[in-house]
Amino acid sequence: MIVPIIAWILQDEEVARQFEIDLRKGIFLGGPVGTGKTQIMQLMKCIIPGPMNYEVKHCDRISEEYTLKGPSMLYNYIGAENNDKYNHRIWCFDDLGSENIAHHYGSNCQVMKKILLGRYELFTRFGTVTHVTSSLTTLSIEKKYGTEVRSRMREMFNRIIFDKEAKDKRGLILC
Repeated sequence: MIVPIIAWILQDEEVARQFEIDLRKGIFLGGPVGTGKTQIMQLMKCIIPGPMNYEVKHCDRISEEYTLKGPSMLYNYIGAENNDKYNHRIWCFDDLGSENIAHHYGSNCQVMKKILLGRYELFTRFGTVTHVTSSLTTLSIEKKYGTEVRSRMREMFNRIIFDKEAKDKRGLILC
């Protein structure tokens, strides 16, 4: 589980090939609640080289941001096409699927769906990388965001999934 992630961090082509990791794609880290997905991405962020460094943001916070600021907040994640200044910052969207539909002055928005579709465009046009953690299965992602998002995610991410029997590690005392 950790070796493919380290291969990605180090951009080690040989090891990445062994684990079928495409170094041009981001990481989708999935699995049951409490298995350490967020912590792994936080640790990875600390050791990754400068140009590939990223910011971790919880999807629920992004949804709340939309409720407070409206559609203009999307530019932080996908840029504004009208002025051709795209946001190429690498993001890790934590806990995809935990967010609610955002409401701003009577309009509703599936913010993460919009962001993922925008990030896909950045990926295909410029190679911009995105990472995601989620407890959702592939079918749950399709149900929540649609087949279009599921298909694009397949193209954007290396899927690294914890076993469904993996134990919740929260509350463990580590020495």
